[in-house]
Amino acid sequence: MDNKTLQYVRKRDGSKAEFSRDKITEAIFKAAGSVGGSNRREAAKLADLVVALMEEAFPSSHIPHVEEVQDIVEKVLIENGHAKTAKSYILYRARRAKEREEEVTQKVESEHAEQGSAESPGQAVAEMFTYTSKLSRLVPKERIETYRRLYYLLKDMIAAGELPSHPNYLGDNELAENIYRNKYYLKDFKGECIEGCPEDVFARLASYIAAVEPTEDTQKKFAIAFYKDLYHGSYLPGGRVMAGAGDLYRLKTLANCFVSLIQGDDIESIFGTAYECARTYSYGGGIGVDISNLRPTDSIVHNAADRSTGAVSFMELYSLTTGLIGQSGRRGALMLTMDVKHPDILRFIDVKKIPNWVTKQVIKQCEWTGKFSQAQLGEIETQVRDNTQVRFANISIKVSDEFMGAVDEQITYGENAIMVYKKYTQHIVNDAPQNKTLHYSYGIPSKNLEDYSLEAGFNTLQDANTYLKEKYHIALKEADLAFERRDVFGDFVVPLEHESYHLAIHRSGDFMLYFSSSHTGEIKRLVKARDVWNRFIASNYKTAEPGLIFWSTMVKYSPSNCLGVPIASTNPCGEVPLEDGGACNLGSINLSRFVKGGYTEEASIDWKGIQDATSNLVRFLDNVISWNSVLNPLEKQRAAASSMRRIGLGIMGIADMLNQLGIGYDSEEGIKLMEKVSSVIANSAYGASAMIAAEKGSFPLFNLEQYAKNRFFIESLAAETREAVVKHGLRNVAILSIAPTGTISNAILGFTNKARNYVGVSGGIEPIFSLYYTRRSESFNKFFKVFHPTVQAYIDLKEMNTKVQDTKDIDDLQKLLPSHFFRTAHFIAAEKRVVIQAICQKYIDHSISSTVNLPESVDPETITNIYLNAWKQKLKGITIYRDGSRYPILSIEAEQTEFKDIKEKQFRYLTEEGEQIVKGDEVVVLPNAELSTPFHLMKNGKPNDIILEEISAEEQLVQPEVPVSGKVCKVKFENGKLVKDCGD
Repeated sequence: MDNKTLQYVRKRDGSKAEFSRDKITEAIFKAAGSVGGSNRREAAKLADLVVALMEEAFPSSHIPHVEEVQDIVEKVLIENGHAKTAKSYILYRARRAKEREEEVTQKVESEHAEQGSAESPGQAVAEMFTYTSKLSRLVPKERIETYRRLYYLLKDMIAAGELPSHPNYLGDNELAENIYRNKYYLKDFKGECIEGCPEDVFARLASYIAAVEPTEDTQKKFAIAFYKDLYHGSYLPGGRVMAGAGDLYRLKTLANCFVSLIQGDDIESIFGTAYECARTYSYGGGIGVDISNLRPTDSIVHNAADRSTGAVSFMELYSLTTGLIGQSGRRGALMLTMDVKHPDILRFIDVKKIPNWVTKQVIKQCEWTGKFSQAQLGEIETQVRDNTQVRFANISIKVSDEFMGAVDEQITYGENAIMVYKKYTQHIVNDAPQNKTLHYSYGIPSKNLEDYSLEAGFNTLQDANTYLKEKYHIALKEADLAFERRDVFGDFVVPLEHESYHLAIHRSGDFMLYFSSSHTGEIKRLVKARDVWNRFIASNYKTAEPGLIFWSTMVKYSPSNCLGVPIASTNPCGEVPLEDGGACNLGSINLSRFVKGGYTEEASIDWKGIQDATSNLVRFLDNVISWNSVLNPLEKQRAAASSMRRIGLGIMGIADMLNQLGIGYDSEEGIKLMEKVSSVIANSAYGASAMIAAEKGSFPLFNLEQYAKNRFFIESLAAETREAVVKHGLRNVAILSIAPTGTISNAILGFTNKARNYVGVSGGIEPIFSLYYTRRSESFNKFFKVFHPTVQAYIDLKEMNTKVQDTKDIDDLQKLLPSHFFRTAHFIAAEKRVVIQAICQKYIDHSISSTVNLPESVDPETITNIYLNAWKQKLKGITIYRDGSRYPILSIEAEQTEFKDIKEKQFRYLTEEGEQIVKGDEVVVLPNAELSTPFHLMKNGKPNDIILEEISAEEQLVQPEVPVSGKVCKVKFENGKLVKDCGD
């Protein structure tokens, strides 16, 4: 058989050898001979089958490893009825593997003895290498031995001074020390740390990740390169890699988070996904789950229940699973998402605000005791609700361009205008049921706004008809706009015979909620987009949830969607949209370390350093995938890792870089520099992936013709980078993502001054959160300022410690420190934050997790404008956090303000819709559909068509108390005193 496709095979040492069918024939014949076989012709036929199967399984660019060849030989022998020969062949492989393991062990021990290590990594680490664990049973023993060999090599080089180390790497930074001790140092089974400094972690990571390189030369080369990069703070991988890579005691995934699809709208699928969540948490990963494919509340079910409790009711199942697994270890993170078009979307928005049966039952039990006042019961309800209802999940709405367009339209035209659009697609979508080919978690069908253009808007139906009769010779009836006559997108469609388009007509702000399946039938509900939007903004204002994902933009720019692998949801922080089983493997470049001559007039950016670090980090993360192809918890997760090789390379320390350069974070110069940095990293990362593809092969599902249609590939990459991908292929389906880096940014080297290290930088693309915080010294019983690490480095350089500690307020401090240092999170306009994120998003193929921090007293309509602007700027998502809206992860000192004085007061709010009793910070809907609060209405002036009255303290206290012995008591003011009246 003349083989033209398979030219080489990869040997175990990584070198290439010419492929030979005859060697396969000989191996099969020897195995057969050991059990009495003697037919060489049959062995040759079987060898032909092996070759044919290999040609079918591997792309022409792939060089099969000898182990892959042997796996296929076993498969062919078993499937063609040669069980005895197969058994002999398998036993021979196992015997040879054991012999190779012994050879490698002897070689490693011999090399180590000859080198005479001056600094042993410790008996506990040595014992770890001999421990037989679940991991060691999954991973080829040669790879574990390679890891051990590289680890000892690095430790010996550190001891010999050939690799750098530091006597106090963390610079006495208590936060960083706690992070390493509690999260990243390896521990034995007793929970005792078996690592004692960051250099131990770096050696472990570098050797473990380099162990999957194909040759001894590349293994050594990149183990050393990775160690140097980690030590110098050029980058750090995500927390799961830091904690799990090289831990032979425990079986852990090295991926931060996954996505699991609820396969069907049935109990088996719902609980099957709950199992997938549990298994993923047990390996240390987080997970995202979309519930859009589950039927709405009160829809038909064909069992004893008659009616469904709805998609939202199952959120508690996934939340409780998340909390339960975390009781004996690290709790997993969970993201729950729902399509904005789902009929249960309002319940989804309110799920953490409206008391469920658990909260109600607790309150009822407290009432029965007769020991709590109404005010106390109200506080108990709040605490129970916040700490039990979907407690262990982030929730986000997947919003479409259709929905955002409807919101924008209603804001612009009001809610009753007649909107006439040209619709350039001839197909009318009157029904779009969920079925085997259309899964709602990938998106409930929504209109593509690029297929529509606004022709005109009219105040009345009569005005619209005047126009339509004159131009198109048609007229509308009121009945035509009934929701029953609308298509799936909420339009009444008028076909035009002599035009290249149809007309799509609706009232401004109309939005169709939709669900359809063979089980439920069609469920349609026409609503006003702003009603849904206002509910979302009100909830977001009070609790910072739900979040918002611009799903249409995510789908349009998803590289995997172009290859027929659609994204279904995101990881819990929202920066990586993923397919079913997909994972985010994260790592971040530390830009703070690429300034030459920082804080001097000669300060400049080390562009070559950024490019080299980016290239190394792409390889590092790609090697992580090689581990995860074995270590991920579920088969579909392992398959997704292998077939897509998705990574998420991001940044941190950008604010520290700008500070060292003397540039303001939100200045025009700063924004232009961020764009250049983003472009350089994006092109360097894609170029590196193309080079690795030339060396190791593209990801298995790579198809250039389809991939080249990806918008990111077309719009964001330089021509030279695209040419490299065309020539060599691509190793990873998607490469770039900016994560929050909340932990690793506090654990990475930020600046060095002589022998002192300053650890900690700004996270992701965020500005520095706060210039300093105040801490009390226990020994001297006085307060002192703890500055952001790289700011402290500047203070030390300028020998200003005494001066800055003596300052009384921010005004005094501004006289000493550069003005650009004060461009921190709470002093940058939200509009600038959106602009900055939009510029960076252009060069990110995944998404960005970034938080806009707003003062507690912000007007809710401001939040509306930020989100709308973010959508128009093509962001894929953005987080808005209003101070005080939930228990903060980070906080700054705050004084009592006018807003704080008024937010707990109660007001009577009256409109034509009726009366509400609301607190000063409660979001209310004005007659024009805009949002406000009593505070803002009092401050800015209220419209004439509403009445707002403050309820006096005396009136607030006149309320029913808890029933006691059948009596109802009241508490009220009389003659300046509180009087309790129980009717006796």
